[in-house]
Amino acid sequence: MAAALAARRGARAPAGRHRGDPGNAPLRPRSPGGGAPVRSGVLRRQRGSALLIALITAALAAVIATALLERGQRSLARSEALLASERSWQYAQGMSILARRMLEEAMAQGAEAAALDGSWTAPFQVPGGMVQGRLIDQGALFNLNALGHPDGATATEAREAFRRLLEQIGLNPIIAEELADWLDGAVMPRPGSAANDWYARQDPPYRTAGVLLANASELRWLRSVDAAAWQALAPLVTALPEPELRINVNTARPEVLAAVVAELDVEQARRVIADGPYSQPVHFIEHPLVAPLIRPDERVRLGIRSRWYLAQARVVIDGVERDYFRLMNGSAAGYDGFRRFSQGVP
Repeated sequence: MAAALAARRGARAPAGRHRGDPGNAPLRPRSPGGGAPVRSGVLRRQRGSALLIALITAALAAVIATALLERGQRSLARSEALLASERSWQYAQGMSILARRMLEEAMAQGAEAAALDGSWTAPFQVPGGMVQGRLIDQGALFNLNALGHPDGATATEAREAFRRLLEQIGLNPIIAEELADWLDGAVMPRPGSAANDWYARQDPPYRTAGVLLANASELRWLRSVDAAAWQALAPLVTALPEPELRINVNTARPEVLAAVVAELDVEQARRVIADGPYSQPVHFIEHPLVAPLIRPDERVRLGIRSRWYLAQARVVIDGVERDYFRLMNGSAAGYDGFRRFSQGVP
């Protein structure tokens, strides 16, 4: 009986399948394409995902490190720039003190024109660069604020003088009317001029000031003063805190002198200035070219000394040049302190 059961079991077993035969091992499921077993493919995909995550992590770390490095470099550059600017400011302050002393000494000694002719001082060597300065005589220039004098007759005379200056350098004399309207804050313009109606139509719109100019560059707001006109006027004009038209005949520009003395042309003015300096205003008035032409009302606008000077300090630190300007009053009554300070703009 036992032999018969064993024979039946052997008959059911597949041919070639015997204990110990590798073929008797359980079959692993294969991929639909008949390739490697499914478990092996999953492991490969897992290893690929881990590598991709590692690469992304490394890339993000590199980006973050680069951003932090750039931020640190920008912070360092900003700190260095602030430090250089502060150093330049302090050096300029020192130069302004020197300029004040130069002005006080010059005024006490009679203020010879040659001592305050706008020449640069010798450079002062400082750590990282140099500093030098000069005093620019504002009495040599035409005071634009004279057109805003509270006395109407005086303002009109200044406006006519400014018209002559404009004609001498080839600019439209209507600029004088526009400046007068600007200083007056005029709502209704003078003939040919412009007032709030024109300025309000600009982009952006603005209005006439109605106050004295703080800086001569404010002329650029006027309708007829473009970049070329300003470049022609800039060396000849200033804006002083007081609305008086008074020039220093020893340092005046020929165009300015010819504008103030109506009958004097530019070439005559150049010759008269070349014959100076003059120690007394009367010596200028008695000059052969001036005496027959000057009017009594023009004499009061002439002097041999200046009250106002522009101190300029030039600071060069680490190859970067910075200019600082300060308007100073050196009247005979004593030093009157600083009136304006600006960086980069006279």
